Amino acid sequence: MPLVPLIVRSFLVALSGLAVPAVVWAQSSGATTPTCTSLFTAAELAQTVGEGFEDMGPKERSPGETECAWMARGGSKGFQTVSVQFYDLRAIKDANQTPAAFYETVVSGAEGMASGKRQPLPGIGQQAAFVPTDPQALAVVLRKDGVARIVGNNISKAQITAITKAIAAP
Repeated sequence: MPLVPLIVRSFLVALSGLAVPAVVWAQSSGATTPTCTSLFTAAELAQTVGEGFEDMGPKERSPGETECAWMARGGSKGFQTVSVQFYDLRAIKDANQTPAAFYETVVSGAEGMASGKRQPLPGIGQQAAFVPTDPQALAVVLRKDGVARIVGNNISKAQITAITKAIAAP
């Protein structure tokens, strides 16, 4: 499937608030390629957004693309979701793009469906941007080892920015 429709489809699925079924996560020992699970943990989610999120389980979407999702129901904030997709350098190379071009593809694809234009997040990763959507929020960060896309439902810009900073940290 071409990259842009895949990104748009992934964005729509994340926006829909549909739960991602838990899957068995198999990772070979000694692997050094980062995945969503090595970039952001449930403990970091609790620190940045709050307690009460159920881990929906990580998923390998395709070679070099992983997704981690969490969901919280009820409480004072109602239904909340956080999804982190990470595209490592292998996935970016398979898309025949440079990391910077892949980052731009993800951000501009989100802008095409968003309620507003990108807002740069200076000092986070090599490059990062927040894209406002309603009621979702989206951020994308370019790291030296890939691109992370973070989608949150019913969380604040400050919270998604905190997640983005945590993911951008080496």
